[in-house]
Amino acid sequence: MKYFDAHFHLVPSIEQCGADSVLAFYGKGNHGITCAHTAEEFERQECFIKDNGLEDRLIQSFGIHPQLPLLSNAEYMEKLLKEKRIKLIGETGLDFFAEAFKSKKNLQVEAFHLCLELAESYNVPLVIHNRKALDDMLRETKALGKLPLVLFHSFAFSSREALSLLNHGVNAVFSFSKQILNGNKKSISCVLDLPLDRVFMETDAPFQTLKDEANTNPSEIERVYAQGAELKKMSLASLCNETWDNYLKVFSSL
Repeated sequence: MKYFDAHFHLVPSIEQCGADSVLAFYGKGNHGITCAHTAEEFERQECFIKDNGLEDRLIQSFGIHPQLPLLSNAEYMEKLLKEKRIKLIGETGLDFFAEAFKSKKNLQVEAFHLCLELAESYNVPLVIHNRKALDDMLRETKALGKLPLVLFHSFAFSSREALSLLNHGVNAVFSFSKQILNGNKKSISCVLDLPLDRVFMETDAPFQTLKDEANTNPSEIERVYAQGAELKKMSLASLCNETWDNYLKVFSSL
């Protein structure tokens, strides 16, 4: 079986889990989307992928993260787009979960709009990070609807809210990580209720850990798929195969 991880961070995974563990997983033919958020991180990410022959397995993305809204990165991001070194923008979005993030709301909004405008201009998908800011995101559906694809990573809302985004004309897919392992009702409702071609699995490695875990290894996508298969009442092989087919349809042509 082949696994597709819709969202992880290559450089932090190397730092926290080790390069060998990353290569052991992706050396098996698994695929994923990796995001970077500074020029230094992207350069390290790109070099690692090239040095290890992973160009056909890892799709690269670069964005201005809402928790670190560095507007100065917009110029570098456009450079990467012009040179076709990235195939998606993100992750970007809005995060009002903690006061420290909420206090930077204006910067977050400006950074998100910069990413949104570049995604439309270069006709590339957008990877969205959204916490405690769904109403603000729903006000952007007209602009989001102009994009070829929007990936809502680690979607933190219910299936009703996911369907609302689709009904507003956004070509959206949604990915879920370990939150479906710890009984998160909203995430589970999405996996249960959304069509399978709108659902992907992710690790957000090395982040998004469960209680008492130091980090998340890229190989733990297998645990997420196993739980997804149980929720969907289908075999693990069937979920992997159908998700792989959806990945090829949605992402491989980027």
